[in-house]
Amino acid sequence: MPLSCFLSSSPKNKHRSLLQSYKNVSIVLCALLFSTTGCISFKTEYPKTTYYRLEDRSITPFTKTVSEGLLVKPFTIDSEFNTDRMIVMTNATEAQPLMYHRWTSEPQELITAHLLHRLQQSSFFSGGVFTPASTVTPVLQLEGHITECLARSTPEGNVASVRIHCTIQKADATGKMSVILQKVYSQNIRRANDGAASIAPAMSEAVSTIGDELLADITKTLLP
Repeated sequence: MPLSCFLSSSPKNKHRSLLQSYKNVSIVLCALLFSTTGCISFKTEYPKTTYYRLEDRSITPFTKTVSEGLLVKPFTIDSEFNTDRMIVMTNATEAQPLMYHRWTSEPQELITAHLLHRLQQSSFFSGGVFTPASTVTPVLQLEGHITECLARSTPEGNVASVRIHCTIQKADATGKMSVILQKVYSQNIRRANDGAASIAPAMSEAVSTIGDELLADITKTLLP
């Protein structure tokens, strides 16, 4: 019998043949895996983010005016509402900041600008309405702190809620400031539905109403 017959059937050669078979199978499996995953897309489509602002309603200019000017300082806000995300309360304790429905800026900036514009449009302050960026220093100053700015979606109804603590100070002849009006203004305006898009219109109405109430109180305070 030839020697080659003994060599080909040796355990060592059989082991090599088995290893080669495993390699071939592995190559085929890898090729199938890559060909399959190559057709899978890992791209995730995220919802579009929608941004909202406050819309001022029309106001009738006052016929009676005061000679003083008014400085409107930037309003501050409680830290829990200091975000551009709209916040929705679904019950008494659960707050849900919305990821894809946001304000164009932080609420305190939008509310300050909204009330500033409303006070200017009233024409009540003949001395003008100014911001701290102005070089003019009026004798009247308005400060505000927002303690609530959110929407509610509960079985009792869907509303937008705003609460602002307002302070009016007036300078005397020596420049000393004293408080002439301090009050908390609160509004709950019903939303058209429970959708996020219904929050901004209701919030706009709430802030405009607070502005009107503030103007009415300032009028009673300053006019004889």
